[in-house]
Amino acid sequence: MKKKIIAVILASAMLIASLSACGNSGGGNGGDSSASSGSSAAAEDTGSTGSDASGDAGTEGGEVTLTIWDWDEAHLNHMTQWYMEKHPNVKIETLVVAANDYFQKFQSAVASGSGVPDIVLSEMAYRGKLFDLGVLEDLSKDPYNVKAEDMFDFANRLGAGPNGELYGVEQQICPSGFAYRRDLAKEYLGTDDPNEIAEMISTWDKLFEVGKQVVEKSGGKVTVFPGMTVVLKDLLNNKNVKDYIDGDNIDLTGRYMDVLETATKFNQAGILGKQEDSTPAMANSYAAGEVLFYPCAPWSLKWGIATNDPDGSGNWGLTKAPEDGFTYGGTSVSVYSGSENKDAAWEYIKEVYCTGEGVEEAYRQFGFMTGFKAPYESSDSYFFTEKGQYDDFFGGQNLADYFINEIAITTQGQVQTKHQSNVNTALMNVATQMTGNPSMTAEEAMEAFKTEVQTLIPNATIK
Repeated sequence: MKKKIIAVILASAMLIASLSACGNSGGGNGGDSSASSGSSAAAEDTGSTGSDASGDAGTEGGEVTLTIWDWDEAHLNHMTQWYMEKHPNVKIETLVVAANDYFQKFQSAVASGSGVPDIVLSEMAYRGKLFDLGVLEDLSKDPYNVKAEDMFDFANRLGAGPNGELYGVEQQICPSGFAYRRDLAKEYLGTDDPNEIAEMISTWDKLFEVGKQVVEKSGGKVTVFPGMTVVLKDLLNNKNVKDYIDGDNIDLTGRYMDVLETATKFNQAGILGKQEDSTPAMANSYAAGEVLFYPCAPWSLKWGIATNDPDGSGNWGLTKAPEDGFTYGGTSVSVYSGSENKDAAWEYIKEVYCTGEGVEEAYRQFGFMTGFKAPYESSDSYFFTEKGQYDDFFGGQNLADYFINEIAITTQGQVQTKHQSNVNTALMNVATQMTGNPSMTAEEAMEAFKTEVQTLIPNATIK
């Protein structure tokens, strides 16, 4: 299985030493506590490889202080302390900012010209709007020189600007499939083997038939998905992606008509639950045995599955979604253009999020997986040979192997523009309407969608 990624995504041999991009990966838990600053400690410096221009200038010279805002306090505190121990001349000041507050706080800091962090995180919910502010470094240019071919294609697209810029690398990649309950799969599908299930649901038409089968056999007690908002916003919205926003011109019909037709088919068949996305009802459903499939990214292992079904260890599996992989959540990491410590900020990003030693540390401690291909090129990679934190929870499945070699190689990524968050909000509103009105047709859903988007983006031209 490990050979698959080498054949598919590393057709041209890659050596870590030859990377000119990154030298040396969300869904985390948010928080809103006040700043916590780290302290430096002497440690042996192992060195690093870096971009052509920046080298070690940012971390091996004089004293430097970096600022980072993040909402995942555990990861933030651990990785900054880990880095400072390796780079005694670097002090990192951290601030825990709730994900929902991050964009507004960042925007206010930029407007005031004060207090902007050197290293910037962008949650998927507002990524395009933050990129559009024009205050992030283009990492594809000197002195960074990140090469698109060194990353998974979907990771490159998720960090891209509308004109091919690269504004961010992924904190952790979110190639996604379906988490499923093994007990329900055995009862209603006759197997809990992930490869056999993947074949059963290899197309959306096949999945539709499986959904009808599950509802019929369970007497309506079990559904194939939690509800319409999950199907429309989290699954179909992130599959079969295409560029459909050009400035203020938005081609909703070209991008979403097929999506709405598929969603309508599932909705009208009565094979979906009524649990709305990110609600207590959906959280409770994991342990209740009411739903067969859930969208699952690497971060979902902890925050979606294990947190909500703490007694479910061994009763979960991971399988592929129909047709292609999709992304579910995600956070990009960028360099602020106004920073006085851009070299040092980039050195930190390279080491912790790209291909440096920090990538291994983040994986072992938190299960984070980089968007750069090099660490996965060998079948002996720690990603594949070391048991992950949630492998036993998922019945002994090698989850990193499955995410990378089965899912990531087909995953698509949507370029994030300034309007994407509003489109997503409108789509969520339409999904809620469809839940309340199962008879709504795809054409009616599209008209409602256009109306919602036009309300949120009055100056847009929509077709």
